[in-house]
This record gives sequence, C-alpha cells and structure tokens, in this order.
Amino acid sequence: MKKIAFYTLGCRANQYETDVLKRQFPDCEIVEPFKEKADVIVINSCVVTHDAERKSRQAIRRALREAKEVYLTGCYSKLNKVTIDGVKILEKKEWKNAKTSRVRANLMIENGCENFCAYCIVPYVRGKIRSRNPKDVLCEAQEMVKNGAREIVLTGINLGAYQHSLMGLIKELAKIKELLRIRLSSIEPMYVTDELIETVAKTPKACRFFHIPLQCGDDQLLKSMGRIYTAKEYINIIHKIRKAISECGISTDIIVGLPGEDEKAFNNTVKLVNELKFSNMHLFPYSKRNGTRAATMPNQVYPKIIKRRMLKLQKLKEKYSNQFRNKYIGKEVEILVEQPGEGLTDNFIRVRFKDIKNRTGKIKKIPLYSNSISNQ
Repeated sequence: MKKIAFYTLGCRANQYETDVLKRQFPDCEIVEPFKEKADVIVINSCVVTHDAERKSRQAIRRALREAKEVYLTGCYSKLNKVTIDGVKILEKKEWKNAKTSRVRANLMIENGCENFCAYCIVPYVRGKIRSRNPKDVLCEAQEMVKNGAREIVLTGINLGAYQHSLMGLIKELAKIKELLRIRLSSIEPMYVTDELIETVAKTPKACRFFHIPLQCGDDQLLKSMGRIYTAKEYINIIHKIRKAISECGISTDIIVGLPGEDEKAFNNTVKLVNELKFSNMHLFPYSKRNGTRAATMPNQVYPKIIKRRMLKLQKLKEKYSNQFRNKYIGKEVEILVEQPGEGLTDNFIRVRFKDIKNRTGKIKKIPLYSNSISNQ
C-alpha cells in the first residue's frame, strides 16, 4: 500500500479541502507530512502573503526531495500557472464530502470572493462566489457527527456572502442531536447583521465567538482599500454583539503598513483597539501582492516602520487577550475536549488540563487556576 502525506498551508478552507482530497486516494495509507516516509506528497498551497507563497515553494522543493510523486493544489497553482518538473497539478473537487475524524471539524459552505479589496489577491485565485446547497451541508454535517465531530466550524472564503440563509442553516444544524457546538469562522463586518447576532444569541449550540476582520481603524485608509464600512460602523457592530451575547469572544485581523498608513492613520487603529479590547488579534505586516491595486499605490510604508508598529500592536494584543482570559481564573468554564488534556471554550479560550480519563469529544466543566490551565 502506498503511503501518502498531505501538507496544508493557509486558511480553514484549505484545511477542509485537504480533507476532501483525502477521499481521492482511498487505497493509500495517510501519514504525517515530512515526519514519516511517504511515497506521495500533496501540497495544498497558499499565496495570501509573500510569506505564505515562500512557504509553499519551500514545501514543494522539500517534497520533491522526499517523495516519488508530488501533487500541487491550492492558490499557488492558480496564481503561478507554471509547470514545475516532477510536480502534478491536482484539481480540487468542489462540494465533495470531507474525510475527517476531528472533534472540531471544518465544513466549507461557500467559495470565492468578489470584494476585491485593494491589498488582497484572494478574489483573483478563488474566483466568483459559489454557495453550497443547505441540504448537502446538513448531510455532510450529519456524516461528520457520525465520525466523531462534536463542533462544526462553518467556513468559506467569504462566509457572510453565503447565498442561502446562514441563520437558517445555523438553526437546522442545531437540530443534529449529537452535535454540541456550531461555530462561525471569519466573517466580514457588513454581514454581521442584527438577525445573525440574534440567531447566535438565541441558539444554545452556537458558540459565543465572532472573528470579524477590521484590517485598520482609519476611515480614509479603509476607503482607499475598498473596505465598505467605517470605523464607527465597525465599533457599533461590536457593541451590538456584546450587548446581545454575554462574554462573547471577539477576535480580528489587522494589516499593519497598508499603503498610505501614516502616523495619524496608525494611531486611529491603536485608538480603536484600545476601545474594543479584542479577545485576540491576528496581526499581519502588509504584503505587496502583484496584480492588486495596493501594489502600485503611492506612499508605501518602510519595513522598519511596519516592524515598529507591529511591536506596538503585539503588546496590545497580549494585554487585552490576557485581560479576557484572566476574567475566568478561579471560575468554572465549559470546554469541548479535543484531545486528552486539551480543549476549547465556546468563546475561544484554549485550556490545558490533567486528563486521567480520556474525555475526548465531551463537554466538561473545569475550574481554571491560570488563564489557560486547569488543575483537573
């Protein structure tokens, strides 16, 4: 039997699509990439930043050294339409069921993006919006639950652009008996409607967590990047969530050093971060992507300035993330046990604990004695 390894870079959508690809190799034994000997290596690539593209190239070179057969799929193969000696292009099959036994399973319901934000390469490689039929989503969710999934993470390239009712889908998923949690992956601000907030608030299985990309907190910069909201509108959305959903975790993405980001614009981002106190922030230095509008914009920011600003935001990230978690020290929290000794709260606090019995796949109440560790 051939041994095959899958190496995945990038987003939850890529993770899901790798699970789909596994079904295309039913006669192969799946092994750990670059840790165990494999006859075949599949690279699921990413190009959202220069760093992701570099890692994709590195993975391809390493795979060619270590395996007899190498397949490439994902955004790198779409962006760079070149032939690489020894590498076969593997086309993804859209809306085919994933092969997964994870406790927390990604379920992709949407693909593509048509926003064309000035800095973003994703619409060029992912194409127009396509949405999966709700009945098919529910069928796959039921199969995932049969295979051990207890939390389903609804994901997409632009999740909020799902062309059926996202609220209706959440309500239907909640009817699956052994499914304990439903989580939304990243969703753009303009799709976080009052109806969506109410649905999450009133659905016990829906996780008290939103990841809502901000990118920056300056109105002029938001407009030049093609973001269709203002800082004030974003702030109002977060206030609505917190009013409706107690102790909701809210994380965000921020890009540091977008073209035209002067000190005033950066300070507006800092001001917004200090006001909203996110439970977590994903910080990215601006990465110029050829073919995007931002790549040719004036007032590109020097790397040393980006580095300084990144450090400032990193300190704020740690400060507010710790503040959020510290509220639970000395209290009981409910975690979904993902593996022995580790689990996640519904508002996205990762918890490590002593697990004498294997409680994987179960909800467990445990007290915290530090901001991520229990004594049980």
